[in-house]
Amino acid sequence: MTKYEARVKTNFGEIVINFDSIEDLKANIENLDANVVSDVVTKKFEAVIRKEVRQPKPGFEGIYRFTPSGMVELIRIPDNKAKTVALVLYAYHPEPASLEQISLSSGIRDVIDYLTHASYKKYWSKVQEGKYLLSQEGLEWVTTKIVDEFQVAEEKTESKST
Repeated sequence: MTKYEARVKTNFGEIVINFDSIEDLKANIENLDANVVSDVVTKKFEAVIRKEVRQPKPGFEGIYRFTPSGMVELIRIPDNKAKTVALVLYAYHPEPASLEQISLSSGIRDVIDYLTHASYKKYWSKVQEGKYLLSQEGLEWVTTKIVDEFQVAEEKTESKST
């Protein structure tokens, strides 16, 4: 039985490395190919591995959420399709989103028309084949204008009910 163990949390679980000395720990780590371990464990237990559901960015909890499969689900929907596309891209940010993810999350079938439209191109960019990411202007658009519109609409609704 070893004296010590080191625990490393990974995206697929936890790796436990047993060791008796620092040299032993270094040797055990050197002999471990984490990518191979990850691939083997993920393939074997793919159907039963519990994935942690990604959380919305702070302050956006009432605007969108992630499903257990990792898709964005909009709770509040902006007043036009381009803003909806921007909000979906914001939710996925900093990871790029595929056309399929954007379309399914936004409910917009012709999402490519908005992603390539000259009026909106400054808000996002194509980072690889079929994947898009918000630009700095897009981030600002979502965090200032689009979110502000939700807050103004909410304030109007609250003032009508009082």
